[in-house]
This record gives sequence, C-alpha cells and structure tokens, in this order.
Amino acid sequence: MTRRLLILGFGLVAILGALLASGRFGEGGLQMAIGITMLVAGAVGMLNVFFFTRLKKSLDAMTEKKPD
Repeated sequence: MTRRLLILGFGLVAILGALLASGRFGEGGLQMAIGITMLVAGAVGMLNVFFFTRLKKSLDAMTEKKPD
C-alpha cells in the first residue's frame, strides 16, 4: 500500500513539473526551472521506489533460501 502511494505521489509531482515546464501555468524562466526540477525529482523518485522494492524482494528471497 505504501509503495502505491509513493508512486502516485511522485507521479503527481512529475506531472505538475511537466505542466510547469511546458508553460501551461504561465511563462517564466524561474517557473520553467522549477518545473524541470520537479519533473526530474518525480521521475527519479518513481525509479527509486521501483528499484528498492525489487531489491528488498530479492534480499528477502535470498535470506529465506539460506540454510541455517
């Protein structure tokens, strides 16, 4: 559940950043810079959620298979 909320949150940040960068809310250099920053932060955040979720699953699987 937490993973879905994180992906949704980062996705919304990326969408808002894309809208700001494209000039949908007005024209301006600072607005474009903030939009690009938010777009990149949202995309990197989503990739981190995907990567670390898969990493945790693989580490959990490795510890279950290890004989004691």
